[in-house]
Amino acid sequence: MRWAVLLSVAAITAIASFYPTNELTVSQKTRYRAPKPVSTTPITTATLPMADVPESEALDPFAPRGWQPPPPPEPVKAPTVAQAPVAPPPPAGPPPLPFKFMGRLDDGADGAQQLIYLSKGEQTYIPQVGETLDSTYKVVSINAERIEFEHLPTGEKQTLPIPAPDK
Repeated sequence: MRWAVLLSVAAITAIASFYPTNELTVSQKTRYRAPKPVSTTPITTATLPMADVPESEALDPFAPRGWQPPPPPEPVKAPTVAQAPVAPPPPAGPPPLPFKFMGRLDDGADGAQQLIYLSKGEQTYIPQVGETLDSTYKVVSINAERIEFEHLPTGEKQTLPIPAPDK
């Protein structure tokens, strides 16, 4: 008897699931809405919001876009009257001397032979009169108080003071 009841309930459930019903319940009637009519107007680029975007960018889905409006176009400048080219100003003079006094060596009893040591960075020089250093400075004269250089590009003379020897 138990099996008969279970089989009849299963048969009724199967028939009810395949049996079509045309009536809607009250809750189904309130949820159902008719679809909106489809417009037959063709969509053109004039009706799209990107009508002001060039066609090449409108078709590119990866083109950069932003929320800000594009900057206004630059105003067209009127042609200006050509001015004569301005000559560069002459150099203000030679740069400061790159040499520093390192020391001196008096070779001889009376100090007649004197060697002066100069430095420029890691380089050490022993200048002689008439010698060109770094292809920019020529040694014009050497005496006990100073060394006189000529800056070859400008032709101007510069002096490097030599401190008095300690005795």
